Amino acid sequence: MTGQRQGRWLALYYALYFSALGAFMPYWGPYLQQQGQTALEIGILTATIQATKVLAPNIWGLMAQRWGLGRIVPAAALATALGFLALSWAHDFFSIFLITIGFSFFWAATLPLVDITTLEWAERRGAAYGRIRLWGSIGFILLALGMGWLIARWGMAVFLPVVAVFLLAAWWSSRYLPFAAAGAPPAVPRPALRQELRRGDLLFFLAACALEQASHGPYYAFYSIYVGDHGLGSAAVGLLWGFAVLCEVLFFALGERIIRRVGLHRVLYASFLLTALRWTVIGLWPDLSWIIAVQTLHAASYGAFHLAAVHWVYQRFPALLRARGQALYASAAYGLGGALGALGSGWAWQEMGGPGTFYAAAALSLLGTFLLVAALRPGHAKSGAGHGVS
Repeated sequence: MTGQRQGRWLALYYALYFSALGAFMPYWGPYLQQQGQTALEIGILTATIQATKVLAPNIWGLMAQRWGLGRIVPAAALATALGFLALSWAHDFFSIFLITIGFSFFWAATLPLVDITTLEWAERRGAAYGRIRLWGSIGFILLALGMGWLIARWGMAVFLPVVAVFLLAAWWSSRYLPFAAAGAPPAVPRPALRQELRRGDLLFFLAACALEQASHGPYYAFYSIYVGDHGLGSAAVGLLWGFAVLCEVLFFALGERIIRRVGLHRVLYASFLLTALRWTVIGLWPDLSWIIAVQTLHAASYGAFHLAAVHWVYQRFPALLRARGQALYASAAYGLGGALGALGSGWAWQEMGGPGTFYAAAALSLLGTFLLVAALRPGHAKSGAGHGVS
């Protein structure tokens, strides 16, 4: 398979994977609300999806190291789609909870492993990871918009089948990805992961990422409900999510160039501070004009954060541990951080209301900034990490 064709398969996988996520994420909260779940239960179920990312990426990363990415990723992708379909027969909290644990455990397996494949493919080809990854964001936009229109027309009954179709399509495309390039020969001795975990910069960095993503908890679990309470319909909700991810796409297209020009550390600091600003504005001014304007900051709170973080981790770990390093990052940021954020937002929403919950989210991102300073201070910086994009 030629390098250009490999790049197309990677782009297609991201487009399908994030199309499923775009159909899922903005409407998971409203779907659960329609199923009769309370705000706390919505927070718990959203936290469950994030909690599986604490252990699952590391478990799957270890399995892929032993049996190969080409076996693990397609199997996990198929199990995700089949597990998600089981939600059709679940209506009470306990049943939804058990099924959510199942499908999200497999869903958490794929993205970090495909990310390391793409990063290594891009390095060999002299290509940009962001230019491949942006197709995922485009897929997210199209389905966030499309689902809003479909739900407005036919109701929440379309939620499960549409998401399942794209999960199945992602499984199909995963069978053609250039996984062989991401593995190392079994005979090559691997450095010990525990040696890396003893370094303070890594622990501070993972903790900072966890807090930054925890601050997104109210956004992922309750944003659609929040703006709906201020008079916006499902189609408008889809437009808001789509517009935010469009801003993310623009950063992915230009991000590596920006990182090379201003430095990886500055991009990371800016992403944390602008995330705090984003949640503060949503809490203070929930009217339409401010809500639209502040969605542009998704380019920072997700786009800049994720692009800079995956490059920092890629540079920070030796080559034979990069897959495990990306799994650790995913576990800390999207697993532990995402779970705590979703669970905490469910409690805060009931006790503090919408504005108070977003103020608390801003405080989490600011706290993460202090930990980031500790991680990136000169005495902790590892050679090559933080000075640009390799």
